[in-house]
Amino acid sequence: MPGHGRWMQEVGHRKTVEVLENIPDWETFYRDYVRRNRPVVLKNAARKQQAFSKWTDEYLLQLWGKRRVIDVEIKKVEERGGPSEQWPFEKFVREMHKVERKDELYAVIGFEDDPKALADIAFPEPARCEEVWPQSVTLWMSSGGTMSVLHNDDGENFLMLLDGTKSVMLVHQDEAPNIYAHIAKVRGTSPVRQDFVDLVAFPRFANITWQHGEIEAGDILFIPHTYWHQVNSKGRNLAVNIWWSHEADWQWWDLKKYDATLFGTKNLPSFDLFKGKATANAKCTPLPLQQSMAQSTMVDEGRTKEIIRKRRAKARRQKKDKKAAKDAEL
Repeated sequence: MPGHGRWMQEVGHRKTVEVLENIPDWETFYRDYVRRNRPVVLKNAARKQQAFSKWTDEYLLQLWGKRRVIDVEIKKVEERGGPSEQWPFEKFVREMHKVERKDELYAVIGFEDDPKALADIAFPEPARCEEVWPQSVTLWMSSGGTMSVLHNDDGENFLMLLDGTKSVMLVHQDEAPNIYAHIAKVRGTSPVRQDFVDLVAFPRFANITWQHGEIEAGDILFIPHTYWHQVNSKGRNLAVNIWWSHEADWQWWDLKKYDATLFGTKNLPSFDLFKGKATANAKCTPLPLQQSMAQSTMVDEGRTKEIIRKRRAKARRQKKDKKAAKDAEL
């Protein structure tokens, strides 16, 4: 079949993701991209980050060196649950540029617990709002040549590229049946290999429509909640991603019905309709200009879901009580 055995980003029907040269305000960004479930590249939006100019290998060695032990993946073609080791950060930097390691070594470093590193990162415009909750902050680092699995995340996502380039495949949530999400061994991933698409085993994958985003150092890619994505990296690659939510997300995120493997089937409406229940105008109280992520309060994924469940339950009780009161009047 045409496309069999090719890289994932060489298969299917490809379109180009939208690119904005100017950073929109929150109202526009929320209305046109967050609520409408549309990925977008914010060109050069990360260049004002302190980390953009500061985070050389030498600086990061001073920051973490021997004191920080990190998880290092031993294969650049990602496998969830694949081989990994724990190394001092210093060893990773020393080894990652060696020619004999060209197909190895990819570091994934969560640094929510490191105020000094967080001080170099500001929550990105256009979502610098008190009502926006950062869930986690992660550094992805390699000498290039990495290929992630096709996966999704339970949160809005800002991917800020500080060095190198990335080619990103963005697949709408309703394509879940065509990427065989329902049979993946690791939930939230596709079983289709990113470096060899087997169209004999997965023939429907040839039918997917997807958006391509090419991002360069200094760009930010917004990946909407639950949007499937697969990332190929080139050159020394340094990227920070921040997963986040808004305090009003409880209005659309019905966790009792939500199942990322079922969008695009008769069991759930289109994800656009699912998320379309979000409030039309999400509040934004601007953060202080100088506030970095070191002053931000993290609300992790588990806590976010707990709050959403409680707020939805409260809203249901209030609706029920209101109906009961109205019936009593009659």
